[in-house]
Amino acid sequence: MDVGEAECEAMKRATLLVENMLQRPDQLQKVEQYRRRVQRKKASVEAMLKTAMQSQLDGVRTGLTQLQSALTDLREIKTCLSEVESSLVRVPELSKDLNECRAEYVRHSQYAAAMENLKHIFTVPESVEKTEKWISDGRLLYAHQCLMDLENSRDDLLFELHKLPHQNPNDTRMLKEYFADVHKLSEELGKQVWVILQRTLNTVRMKPTQIVTALRIVEREERADQFALQRQKGSGFLPPGRPKKWREKTLKVLEEAVVERIEGTILEDRSKSKNWLIKHLEVIRLLVLEDMKVISSLCVPCFPPSFDIVNLYVQMYHKSLANHLVELIDAKLEDNEYVTLLSWVLNVYAGPELMGHPTLNINIAKLGPLLEDKVLNNLISEYLKNVNNNYDSWMTKALEIEEKEWYRSEPPQQDPDSHYKTEVPQLIHDMIRQNLEVANTTSPEVQVQVLICSLEQVRLFAGKFDAAVKRYKDNYYSDRSQIQYYTTYIIALANSCQGMVDVLMSIKAQFWRPGTTTNTYDTEIATKFDAVLNVYQRVRNQMCDHLLEEAIEDLQDHFNALLTQRWLHDTEPMDTICLTLSDYFNDYSHLHQKNFDHVVQLVLNTVAMRYTTAILQKRLTLKTQEDRKLVAERIISEAEKVATVFEQVAPDLVKFDSPCDVMKGLAEVIKVSDVEMISLEVHPLLRRYPDMSSDHLTALLLLRGDLGRLDVRQRVAEIMEEMRTQRTGPAPKSIFSHIHISTSLFT
Repeated sequence: MDVGEAECEAMKRATLLVENMLQRPDQLQKVEQYRRRVQRKKASVEAMLKTAMQSQLDGVRTGLTQLQSALTDLREIKTCLSEVESSLVRVPELSKDLNECRAEYVRHSQYAAAMENLKHIFTVPESVEKTEKWISDGRLLYAHQCLMDLENSRDDLLFELHKLPHQNPNDTRMLKEYFADVHKLSEELGKQVWVILQRTLNTVRMKPTQIVTALRIVEREERADQFALQRQKGSGFLPPGRPKKWREKTLKVLEEAVVERIEGTILEDRSKSKNWLIKHLEVIRLLVLEDMKVISSLCVPCFPPSFDIVNLYVQMYHKSLANHLVELIDAKLEDNEYVTLLSWVLNVYAGPELMGHPTLNINIAKLGPLLEDKVLNNLISEYLKNVNNNYDSWMTKALEIEEKEWYRSEPPQQDPDSHYKTEVPQLIHDMIRQNLEVANTTSPEVQVQVLICSLEQVRLFAGKFDAAVKRYKDNYYSDRSQIQYYTTYIIALANSCQGMVDVLMSIKAQFWRPGTTTNTYDTEIATKFDAVLNVYQRVRNQMCDHLLEEAIEDLQDHFNALLTQRWLHDTEPMDTICLTLSDYFNDYSHLHQKNFDHVVQLVLNTVAMRYTTAILQKRLTLKTQEDRKLVAERIISEAEKVATVFEQVAPDLVKFDSPCDVMKGLAEVIKVSDVEMISLEVHPLLRRYPDMSSDHLTALLLLRGDLGRLDVRQRVAEIMEEMRTQRTGPAPKSIFSHIHISTSLFT
């Protein structure tokens, strides 16, 4: 847009503005006021434009001035660079002219160093002798100062030789030989320092100044090492013997002293005392505790803060103790030594008796475990292996002694309730409790693992125990006259199995708290307890079977005589059975109540099963209704007689669902006079004993003698089919599940 167009645009905008301002008549009176306002604005804008123009002009003027000045400076620099270039052309010639000056400077520096160390050079023998005397007199700071002067003189001279462009090896060798005694003095002084530091914990009690002196010397040497290494970076020169690393040596000496103190606590070995490990660990505890107190109170003021002496010593003792204990473990521990060491490592070391002592104020968490997890786990594994070996050895001996007692000509002991017993349950209880209480001195986790081992060993013992009882039984039946108290000892052994169950329940209540260990351990312990309880319950049942076997062995002929022709005219078989059972029940009264109830139930079931088997085996031939009635009434009478015998010893067993009722039910089927009414007696019998099979029913109906085989089979099939349609769910078990009738009886 050019100026003309801008003016036109301005005129249009002005015209529009005036039109807006003068739209009403009353606004004409303010024309003068509007004119003055516009003039003021115009003057203001013009002033602003003038100011802006003036500012721009001043800036341009300043820029031009600076450009002129820069141009002048550039011309001067160009002139100077030309002069420098012309001067540099002559530098190579000046370098050749200054070679003599440079050589003279080097000689002057050497002469200056020689003059400065002249007094030391001439007095080296005297200084060496004086230093040796101060070392022997124990004035180590003076000796070290003199040694430092000698070393500085030697190092300065060697450094000047090092700076020569063309070194003469003979000069360097001659200088080192001249100062050869300085190195020997350094080693001698170092030996004195190491002796002092090696006895730090003893010396600091009586002469702490010696410790301070030794540490000051070490610090000086450390600074000298740092200076020498720093100078080496710039010049490549390193004085002979540097760096001495006396601080590093100091730490090594302190650590070796700690190792010697730990190893020096072994006062006895296993050959001299069984309690050698207990004594050894107690000596270590007292020594370390006392040393820590000395370090905290006396060593801190003597050592520079940079040493952090308390934490330094704590780490040294921690490491040395760990290594020492690993050596003890590798040397193989025995018996209770495992517990002693585990308890010391897990409880004593980090507890208030040692590192956790309130006066020491040591951060136990930062210290970490004394033994690595792998070493600790191996130690626990060895301990558990030892526990297993002890259990196996002890239980084997206990069983040998126990087995010998079974053959004695004296009855077993009785408890206050007149129950026969053996000592095995109490002995095992004492051993388990002792092992668990000992393990508790280590840690709850170790105790849990010992509990698992104990349960497993007790479970394995059940197998050995059962095998020994079987040998005992076989020996008895091979010659019953050799063992006088077989029955009473079997009763005692059955009670012992129940006693083992009681022992395990007591151990479970006393030493296992579910939820206090990991879920894995809880699950394993629960499984172990169930397995052990089941196995001793099973062994108990086998003992009861042995008792029953003996009774049945004595009554075998009388059971065979039941439901025979002899039986029809003689009550002696059942009378003998009842009298014999009564005699056995007198012996069985020495069983624990649970065992007694189990044996009585077992005998009752067996008698009922033998009698029922005799009925179904068709040992008699019944021809008339009178015969059937006579046999049925005899069966009912003998069932009541058997029930009476059992009521005297266990009335609750025959009150509800007694197996003797089976005999009566079978007798009622035999006694039915009308064959068409048999199903009325059979149906209730089958409903009560749904496991009664078609073979059982067939044998029962054939015993009546008034039904043909085909008729019996047809009737049985109809009855069983009818019962099958009425039955829902599986049939409950009764004595019929244990009675097997040969099919040859029906062919």
